[in-house]
Amino acid sequence: MTLIVVKYRPSISKPSIDATTGVNMLLDSLTQLHSRLTHPAFVALQHQIDLAELTAWPDSRVLNDIASAPMRFIDDPIMGSPEQVQLTQLGYEGFIDATSSIPTRRNWHDVFNACIWHQFPRCKQRLNQLHIQYINAFGAKPRGLLRDRITHFDECGVILAYTLPPQSTGSSPQSSPFIPDLLTQHAWHAAFVEQRAQWGAKIHPYVFGHANLEMLLDPHIGLTAKWIGVAVPDGFFAQHPRLQTNLLDAILAKQLDPEFFAQKLKPLPILGIPGWWPNQNSDFYADTAYFRPKRATESRK
Repeated sequence: MTLIVVKYRPSISKPSIDATTGVNMLLDSLTQLHSRLTHPAFVALQHQIDLAELTAWPDSRVLNDIASAPMRFIDDPIMGSPEQVQLTQLGYEGFIDATSSIPTRRNWHDVFNACIWHQFPRCKQRLNQLHIQYINAFGAKPRGLLRDRITHFDECGVILAYTLPPQSTGSSPQSSPFIPDLLTQHAWHAAFVEQRAQWGAKIHPYVFGHANLEMLLDPHIGLTAKWIGVAVPDGFFAQHPRLQTNLLDAILAKQLDPEFFAQKLKPLPILGIPGWWPNQNSDFYADTAYFRPKRATESRK
């Protein structure tokens, strides 16, 4: 079953084959990263990991050194090695649970996964625990809807931190529309354009899905995430970004359980977030192939 709903666009860069892994690599992969570091998604990530300082490919040793994490990163096991045999026997999630080690291939997908482990360690551990609980109860195959949704968020998730609107009274003026409600109703223009001033002040996105980070290296219309909202206290956005992610990690990790993932995850066309795409004009937001209206069957739920 394919979980990533957005297709890759072919890169214009000439690919090469890494001799040790056989993985297609862009010849200018570090240049590609450095050219994207001013994008808001990567600016947030750099508060945790200084990607701008990379001068060579970040192997497992570098990923272990650049920041603390509850797990250690290891190079993808060599075919026939004891680690590779164990990985085959236990599966990816089982291997992480049993060894506290994360196999990391030489590609941006796995590097960004390591970055999210550094940024949101409690949530990443919790997702691993949920996988293991399900496998112990029902077996590794078939994966099941619960594990599919966990994986979908792990790959394509965005955490929307927001402050709650003030309680309205009969004498108080009506507060601005609540952006999470607008997003739930697919009221994209209202959420992204009419309430543009709220972004960064009352609501802010934090990329959790490492596949989204990978695709933001070469973004294209159609890039869609799955969002989870987290209410944060007043004054949250005035804190240092690293403190923000630490608090988000603690809050969300306590909420992640099977019941949490029993509900369908909500889509977020992330290039519509103010500042995330260069040409956010009226024609851009009028594209219903990307900013899809809510289906009638969904609206009745």
